[in-house]
Amino acid sequence: MGKRYFRRDEIVGKDIISDSAIRLGKVKDIGYDAEGKIVLIYDKPGEGGEEAVPSSQIIAFGDVVLVKSSAIVKTPPMTSPSSEKVCPNCGKVNAPDMIYCTSCGSKLGG
Repeated sequence: MGKRYFRRDEIVGKDIISDSAIRLGKVKDIGYDAEGKIVLIYDKPGEGGEEAVPSSQIIAFGDVVLVKSSAIVKTPPMTSPSSEKVCPNCGKVNAPDMIYCTSCGSKLGG
């Protein structure tokens, strides 16, 4: 039988990854929305500030927290072409914080 719950200290600090392979940030804390539902509060990398993912959008907990793409409220910041990563396998241009290509899954260079 799998684990039924996770403690706060097991979640805080984990990366939040969308099901479309976008790294949203790291879990900063757990909070509640105005309706009393649990949310994961995370720092947005490079932008400063914080956002929240409602518990209804969480798909799975593991080494990272996987969330539905619909949990993304704001679009990622614009990046300069020189900081984007081009996939060596398929040529897709990926965001600079991506580790794997969002098109073919190949590992991207550093």
